[in-house]
Amino acid sequence: ASRGKNGFEDNEHPDASEAVASTQMYVAVGVAMVGAAMFGFDQGNFGNVQAFESFRKEWCVGRYGDEHTCSAEGSLDNDEWNDAFVTWGATLITFGAAAGAILLGPFLTNKLGRRPCIQIGGFICFIGCLMASYISFNSVWTFFIGRFITGFGVGVSCFALPLYNAEISTPGIRGATGSLFQLNVVVGCFISCLITLFDKDWYMGMLLPGLAGAVLTVGGFFIPESPRFVMEKALHKESEQKAYAAGTRYLKRIRVGDVTAEADEIMQQIKEEMDIDHISFLGLFKERNLRKRVFIACGLAICQQATGVNAFLGYAATLFKECGIDNPILFNSIFNSIMIFGCVAGLLLVDSKYGGRRCQLLAATAMMGPPLVLAGFALMYEWAGMITMVCVVIYGVGFQFAWGTIPWIYPAEIFSMAEKESAVSLAVGMNYIANAAIIYITPALMKWSTPGTLLVFGGLNILNEVFVFLYIKETKGVPLEEVPELFRRKAKGTDDSSSETSDCSTSEF
Repeated sequence: ASRGKNGFEDNEHPDASEAVASTQMYVAVGVAMVGAAMFGFDQGNFGNVQAFESFRKEWCVGRYGDEHTCSAEGSLDNDEWNDAFVTWGATLITFGAAAGAILLGPFLTNKLGRRPCIQIGGFICFIGCLMASYISFNSVWTFFIGRFITGFGVGVSCFALPLYNAEISTPGIRGATGSLFQLNVVVGCFISCLITLFDKDWYMGMLLPGLAGAVLTVGGFFIPESPRFVMEKALHKESEQKAYAAGTRYLKRIRVGDVTAEADEIMQQIKEEMDIDHISFLGLFKERNLRKRVFIACGLAICQQATGVNAFLGYAATLFKECGIDNPILFNSIFNSIMIFGCVAGLLLVDSKYGGRRCQLLAATAMMGPPLVLAGFALMYEWAGMITMVCVVIYGVGFQFAWGTIPWIYPAEIFSMAEKESAVSLAVGMNYIANAAIIYITPALMKWSTPGTLLVFGGLNILNEVFVFLYIKETKGVPLEEVPELFRRKAKGTDDSSSETSDCSTSEF
């Protein structure tokens, strides 16, 4: 039911004052999806480009080796090339993304708005990609700085993009557009693999995220600012009536129909949040139940990276070549295309009666750990190469079925509004740190043993299963104010049925 101007529900005419999405809203969502694709390009391009002959001639020959040690086969054993260049080329973009999301993204989002933050991030990404490609001038330091700046821009944009996406979408499709964002990240990764499969120009391969960033920068001029941001910003300077009117004007640009009910709700939420005393980072560790939830949120972020997915994305061509796959770039394209199906299945199930956060994580991890262990033994004992390929594909589907999405949405569900800002920021920071650590140590693992690398990540996925089984509670369908109770220890002999969430049913809530 919708609400009238007095705030009461209009039950007699449930659709009388309910606004629907306008064409402008869909255009704005489309621009946000370009930002998601930019994030996907950023994840998927370097893993293939590092295997290009033109790329190795530009950066390896004469600097880290000769024609032989920089060839497709020779470069696999070229420690100087892998340690001093490839590893840092892959890692710096993660450091940049962390810096952008933590240092500049929040400032721009809160001071200038969601839209300028998205545009500035896109432009920074474009400049960084240019520095790592067409204007690198064969300078290693220019290339490295370009990689850092590329990641910095992606981090800035991707801090604001999910927020903007949620605030402009109608309540009825907000969940769907959030899911679409994650899907477009995966699609962007696949498209970058596809382009680099057919176009072996390393300049263009490195520029791909920047092209999306340029579209994001220009496209931002054709979409409105978030009505919520406009209303909140005006409320600090103007009267409540003027702030309400300002936000409503922007809301009417992305809605068709009477926006009174939605505008009332936005204003009410803003006023409630202004009265909240937000908890600091140190405050997160003062109360036992909150400490436990912070541990779980940060642990889940670390577990996401411990799956090893960024080892496969960041060093795709090299890792798949080491696995004995003849055409690693082609296989990487197939790998990423099949992961799309896992992502779609996971997104369709996560809020349905057949799915859920806990059970999908358990099921996905069971699809990831054993196949990687089997693939490791297949390489070790030189079994048929098809076994390794099938195992890796099953692993990729499993990742996108749950681990690609749930670790990003789960932390926001287990904290109150007062806790959320600090706690979620800490979890995101841990995710970036773990991401950088995995990308940095992967070359050393592959140098030690490729079968061993698969066995290590297989073992880590099995440990992830234990973590999920012990600590993750089902939050689907649980009101926000009731979530902390899920994580409280029950005294012996008391009924703990409310926190038993091993299945995916929400019937008890």
